[in-house]
Amino acid sequence: RALPGTLAMPKGDGPFPAVVLVHGSGPQDRNETIGPNRPFLDIARGLAAQGIAVLRYEKRTKARPQDFASGEFTVDDETTNDAVLAVDALRKTAGIDPNRVFVLGHSQGGMMAPRIAAVSGHVDGLILLAAPSRPLLDILIEQNRRLAALNDGKIDDAERAAIASLTAQVRQTRDPLTPATTATLLGQPAGYWRSADSVNAVAEAEQVKLPMLILQGARDIQVVDADWQNWREAFHADPKVTFKLYPALNHLGIAGEGEGSLAEYQQPGHVDATLINDVASWIKAH
Repeated sequence: RALPGTLAMPKGDGPFPAVVLVHGSGPQDRNETIGPNRPFLDIARGLAAQGIAVLRYEKRTKARPQDFASGEFTVDDETTNDAVLAVDALRKTAGIDPNRVFVLGHSQGGMMAPRIAAVSGHVDGLILLAAPSRPLLDILIEQNRRLAALNDGKIDDAERAAIASLTAQVRQTRDPLTPATTATLLGQPAGYWRSADSVNAVAEAEQVKLPMLILQGARDIQVVDADWQNWREAFHADPKVTFKLYPALNHLGIAGEGEGSLAEYQQPGHVDATLINDVASWIKAH
């Protein structure tokens, strides 16, 4: 069943290049609303104003949670398949150039973008914003350790116990003897986590051989320098790949000062105009 969505069309005559926005983890709405911030709305408005159509849609886990009630689903059921359908829908839309449809994936959406392109066969380039390059379950443990230490510079006994519990859940999730429908991390089934954990975004990007724009905020506390360096190592010599690092930006592409924190997501802001302009310029060049 089709998901609710919004197509931001530029003014003037087409055909226009177009972008599908693919969400980060969790049940996300079409604007990828986090606190008072709506990064996908910012990106859609900014690109449409520069002659690029943008399709954003409700993530299936947000719009139709009943589709996942059985616990038998994978990251492709959650993310890949709908993004492929969105690419197809855009290519058939009046005023869109069917040969210039791109995927912009944020966070987990960036990790899945190469697979979306591979399954679709009709994606002309990828924009990866804060894209993980390592196994997702390893990153989850690392994130929790980092966030615990951010509070006061050290990890107390309660935080240490919580991290130990999380590590045990990861071990249980990765155990092939754990039934796929068993709820583990964040209440999600083990089979879902195993499917996400097995994604090798760098290898899949190497296989699709598409132009890519890889974007990273240096103040990101969720997808960090280790992920950025993996992308750099794999593609630094590839003339089809462009890298942009933004010193002041956080995981949402919003500027701030000092060390990043989760509390920062509750402060209203907008996706950095320079980042949006860089995306627009790159798309126009392709």
